[in-house]
Amino acid sequence: MATFTNNADPDPENPGVLASWKGIAAYFGCNVRTAKRWELERGLPVHRAPGKKGSTVFARVSELNAWLELGERAHRQNHAGLNATSAPRGPGVAQNVSESLAPVLPPAVPSIEQRSTQASFSHWRPWILAASVLLVFATTLFWRAQSRQSAAAIPPSRPVILGGSAHVPVPGAEELYERGRYFWNLRTHDSLSQAIDAYTQAILKDPSYAEAYAGLAESYDLLHQFANADLEESLTRAENAADRAIALNPNLASAHRAKAFALFYWDWDIAGSDAEFKRALELDPNSAQTHQWYAGTLQCRSEGAEAIRQIDEAVRLDPTSPAIATDAALIHADFDDFKSGIKALEEIERTQPTLSSPAEFLAGLHFATGDFPAYIKDSRRFASITHSPDAIAMADAVAKGWARDGRTGLLEARAEALKAAFDKGTESGFLLGEDLLLLGRRQEALTYFKASFDRHAVEPLQLAAFDDYPWVRELSKDPGYAVLIAQIRQRVREVKPAQPIEARVSQRLPQ
Repeated sequence: MATFTNNADPDPENPGVLASWKGIAAYFGCNVRTAKRWELERGLPVHRAPGKKGSTVFARVSELNAWLELGERAHRQNHAGLNATSAPRGPGVAQNVSESLAPVLPPAVPSIEQRSTQASFSHWRPWILAASVLLVFATTLFWRAQSRQSAAAIPPSRPVILGGSAHVPVPGAEELYERGRYFWNLRTHDSLSQAIDAYTQAILKDPSYAEAYAGLAESYDLLHQFANADLEESLTRAENAADRAIALNPNLASAHRAKAFALFYWDWDIAGSDAEFKRALELDPNSAQTHQWYAGTLQCRSEGAEAIRQIDEAVRLDPTSPAIATDAALIHADFDDFKSGIKALEEIERTQPTLSSPAEFLAGLHFATGDFPAYIKDSRRFASITHSPDAIAMADAVAKGWARDGRTGLLEARAEALKAAFDKGTESGFLLGEDLLLLGRRQEALTYFKASFDRHAVEPLQLAAFDDYPWVRELSKDPGYAVLIAQIRQRVREVKPAQPIEARVSQRLPQ
């Protein structure tokens, strides 16, 4: 008979069993308190081990999966419960917030046209991600074997034992926080707006609620990527909210993680970001999200071996997360297994029809490797999911350019679309610079590379690693580019890489 222990992982003697409340909660992506409530209110199938005292529990994964499929009635009850705690949405959500909270709490988040297919999917079955994503891993086993080896290479961390009593949120605040987590996990423009509203209302109810500030910070961290928000404003607000959370609870791992993200992608403070990520992992070494976000920064720095180790650990800790699976596929495609990474992204795209990042990543990889028909298909798919005007304009332009004059026509049309986005402030200029290089317009490209640097885009980081990118190495011989490269290196403060720099597939220029 298996021995049940209080840990977050399945019982090593019986992989089909989750041996603690922490493990059961992690399986659904919720907190322990919510999982316990589901047992009482919704019949979550949880068992107590015979002969054990206290709260030792276990659950069988097969029973949990069956519970997920109980029927639409249960899902409708769950959705009604979410709506019952809903805070009013709209531009005025933070108008009554005191001035002391203004740098942290949100202004209005611009609304966009509601996507009917996206809305019906997310409202139809809140648990569908947990069930459908299991299909993904039939094609992503290529890195699962690697993850066991990579995880062993990460030095074990000891969790910090926190002293004192935890903050108890005022009535209603925790429900709003949980609502924020739910919408944050959907990763869409509208859902991030709802998450920000929910976290804001939680903070208004309880200004000492550190977790709500951390959740707000993480929402702002993603707002530029998924809602095309202004990079400086969103990441500055993220850092402010993270600082407030840390002031309230210095031992809150999610707050340090949120700050690490903002420090890297806006301030280019690699040393500061690394310190915050490491502090977050010291506090919570089993946080899949922290390993995932840290891996993303390492990928941007072209530190492939360490990026792979971190993302594989994230997959091991949370194998049902579509966001983690997508990042893992991209990172492996970038550094060590291009074909399997592409295959995994295509499978995730099929099983997660509202997730835009697989199509976005596939487009970048196919463009970099010169597979322009696939790039056109990916661009259309990305546009159909996001309904972004820029994405729609790009998809139409590259398809017409390719039909008109092949590679040259596609590059010219792409450059025009990128220039229009740059003029609106929705494109940093880096991709436009690459296009102009491919079209032989080197000095004009330099203008846009400089603009990208001035706008704090993360892409120019690769110019600091010119020894490993032939096209950048050639540019470094030009005095103008040499000055720009020196400026980039100065901004990143000459941080020595943890691992050797490796060229990324996604940063190639197509031949």
